[in-house]
Amino acid sequence: MKTFGMMVLFVILGVVIGYLLFKLQSKKEKKEVITSSFIESKLADCSDLTTCNLEYVDLVKYENGTIPFISKRSFSMIYQANIRAGVDLNQCEITVSPSTVKIKLPETEIQSIDVDTDSLRFYDEHFALFNWNEKEDISAALKAAREDAEKNANLEKLKIQARRQAETVIYKLIKPVLDEGRKLIVE
Repeated sequence: MKTFGMMVLFVILGVVIGYLLFKLQSKKEKKEVITSSFIESKLADCSDLTTCNLEYVDLVKYENGTIPFISKRSFSMIYQANIRAGVDLNQCEITVSPSTVKIKLPETEIQSIDVDTDSLRFYDEHFALFNWNEKEDISAALKAAREDAEKNANLEKLKIQARRQAETVIYKLIKPVLDEGRKLIVE
């Protein structure tokens, strides 16, 4: 019975000593040093960041040819376009000082304008006797839809919103890894 009591005491003592050594070792481990290359590596994981998406729907009128019923084809087309805006985080300028981390974002840009071909709806179609090239007409109409979206969608407002959301993403990504008291500035 004495041996059993001594064995239990040694096991408890071993667990306590192991726990204390573990705590001591974890305190000795250094936090990662915040450098510009450390932050660049964090941002590179996100690289081409799309922070705003706009579904844009509009109507485009298309005409091809000059003589009605002979060579002039026309139609109206309702389309839906997906417009993406964001920033390329690989282009950020990062400055690290003992009290601050400053990240200068590049200009927000329109990353893509994609016309959804499945959303196309044609109305008010006028056919021509000698103008049957529908493939070219549809291709030209898609190009016209893309140009219409570039011209009429409020892209500047979309860029502003994308910028705000990019700043929020940067704050949420970088702020948790900063030392307490170090200020994060996003421009």
